[in-house]
Amino acid sequence: MELEELKSVWAQYDKKLTQNLKLNEELLRKMNLEKSKKEMNAPLFYEIISVVAGVIFILFIASATIRYSYDLKFLLPGIITSIIIAIWVYNSISKIKLLTNIDYYYSPIVELQKSINTFKLKYQKSKKFELYSFPAFAIAAFPILGIAMRNFDIYEHPIRFIVGIVLALLLGYSGQIWLYKNLYEKKIRNTTKFLVELNKFELEE
Repeated sequence: MELEELKSVWAQYDKKLTQNLKLNEELLRKMNLEKSKKEMNAPLFYEIISVVAGVIFILFIASATIRYSYDLKFLLPGIITSIIIAIWVYNSISKIKLLTNIDYYYSPIVELQKSINTFKLKYQKSKKFELYSFPAFAIAAFPILGIAMRNFDIYEHPIRFIVGIVLALLLGYSGQIWLYKNLYEKKIRNTTKFLVELNKFELEE
C-alpha cells in the first residue's frame, strides 16, 4: 500500500473516530440530562399536588372560619391556619416556578448547576419555615377542623387536644423528614452528581 493510500485510510479512520467520540459525547450528555430531569420531576410533582391540596384546604378552612367567626376561639385558629397554609402554598408555587424554568437541554451545564442550587436554597428556606410553623399549625387546626367537620369542641376535651397535638407532631414530623430526605435531598444530590460528571467530561475535552 502506497503512502498516499495509507494517509487516506488513516484520515478516514480519524474522521470516523472523531464522529464516534462526538456521538458518544452527545449520548452521555443526553443520558445525564434526562436523568437529571427525571430526578427533579419527583419534587415538581409533589409541589403541584401540594398546591392543589393547599388551595382546597384553605377554601375549606376559610369557609369554616367565616361560619364560626362569631366565636373568637374558632375565629383566631381559623385565621392562623389559613395564613400558614397560604404561606406553604406560596412557597410551593415559587418552587414550581423555579423547577419549570430549568432548561435541561439547551442551557450550559454551569447554568443548570446554578438553577439547581437556586432551587436547593429555596427548598431549604421552605423546609425551615415548614418545620418551625408545623406546631402552630397543629395547635390552630385542631379546633377549627373539629368544629367544622364533626361539630366537636376540642376545647372541652383538653386531654384529647393535647394527645391529638402530640400525635400530629410525631406523625407530621416523621412524614416531613421522610419526604425531605427522599423527594428533595436525595433527588437534588443525584442531579448534582449527574451534572458534575457531565461538567468534568466537557472540561476534559
